[in-house]
Amino acid sequence: MALSDALEMLLPWRIISNSADAQRLTAELSSELSTKHILFGLKLSAVADRIDRDEVLCEVAGGSAPLAVVHLTWQRESDPRWPTTRLFASWNEWIQGEMLPANEEYGSLRQGFE
Repeated sequence: MALSDALEMLLPWRIISNSADAQRLTAELSSELSTKHILFGLKLSAVADRIDRDEVLCEVAGGSAPLAVVHLTWQRESDPRWPTTRLFASWNEWIQGEMLPANEEYGSLRQGFE
């Protein structure tokens, strides 16, 4: 389920356009997962991240859902609840359940500073 060229990414989300950055974030995520984490052992590819939080959107191969938003902790975790992970069954579900609400929240926060 590859990222569509037609998808307009809204702030605070941004597409990771540099393959080195994508590989770095994917490696970081993989290093944080305990053996009992829902994403452990699956093929992950970081495709987008949030500019205001340590959250990464990953495409997931072989899992129960093809997309996951993961909040990076920047440390090796032993508790399978960490890093926190939200799964999405489709791009539309991610857009409706994550990207649009995040954009609305981000816009309202920015207006408070203008």
